[in-house]
Amino acid sequence: MSPVEDVSGGNVGEIILTFDQATVDLDALQRSAYAVAADMTVDIRLSEMDYVCTLFARHPGGDDQLKHRFRAEVNDQILRARIAKETDPLRNLVFALAFSRTGLISAEDAGESGAKDVRGPGAET
Repeated sequence: MSPVEDVSGGNVGEIILTFDQATVDLDALQRSAYAVAADMTVDIRLSEMDYVCTLFARHPGGDDQLKHRFRAEVNDQILRARIAKETDPLRNLVFALAFSRTGLISAEDAGESGAKDVRGPGAET
């Protein structure tokens, strides 16, 4: 089955989309449902190896637009999670460096987290 499949035959006012568990995390679907809550509500169910999302429009009409909006939001959430994971070490380094200069953590603690003193030789501590 493809990563996203549009399943027809739902009740009036229902839009059913199926997402492959291998390519989409439940967290991305839940965050997407929250992001589009002003326009639709979303029911997420597990069916074998897929997530079946039933979209319920808050306003009549525009079913295709709602499908595209939800799919775009899911893609956005997947990419946000990937970027967060890939940049986590750098983000931790920036935080460690920032907090090491406030006196909230000691220099030894900052060194343990991988932060380096970028002030150069002879700088006062």
